[in-house]
Amino acid sequence: MAVMVFVHGESYQTGTGNAYEGSVLASFGDVIVVTLNYRLGVLGFLSTGDQSAMGNYALLDVIQALLWLKENIPSFNGDPQRVTLFGHGTGAAIVNLLLLSPFVY
Repeated sequence: MAVMVFVHGESYQTGTGNAYEGSVLASFGDVIVVTLNYRLGVLGFLSTGDQSAMGNYALLDVIQALLWLKENIPSFNGDPQRVTLFGHGTGAAIVNLLLLSPFVY
């Protein structure tokens, strides 16, 4: 079964993937909908410009969630080769940034 992964986006400061009901989207097709959470605010994006706090931890959270999903989605009858990542607002910006990342492929 195909998998759609939704990345929420309000402002990089607040929000949660839990607020979005994936069952409505899943009811329109034979698809599993996954929402995820990532660190926000300074916990997700603080950078000191050196090795002590390199920043962009929120993007690493999303990458880690995708790696977990790839390994575990077969347990939910999902196909790890048929994953679509999408988002709205700043979540869509995260998706675009991940398209440029060698860590995702």
